Amino acid sequence: MARQPRVVSYATITIAGTSGTIIGLGSITKTGAMKSFAGVLETAQVRARGDGTAATATEGVVIEIGSNVYLSEAEFEYMQFIRTGGTSGVLKGHFYDVEVDALLGLGH
Repeated sequence: MARQPRVVSYATITIAGTSGTIIGLGSITKTGAMKSFAGVLETAQVRARGDGTAATATEGVVIEIGSNVYLSEAEFEYMQFIRTGGTSGVLKGHFYDVEVDALLGLGH
């Protein structure tokens, strides 16, 4: 039986008009225990790119208000977000000590 995921940190990330990675924004300090992130987008629509290229207001995957956002540890460094309009998006969620597939119940 797989062990239960444990929350290791909480974050409120403001996604402004300039691209930025999820780790390193605001007061978020990555610890070795952070293996996945699960959160919900609030306030405004944003775009995201995870290929190492900066998202823009017109380029990247659209994430709507109320959408769940799941990121693996490998995506922390590369995933970039940007707001699409004049209001910043707010991504609130938890970092967990298990990989995202285990968090979602997809693990072996």
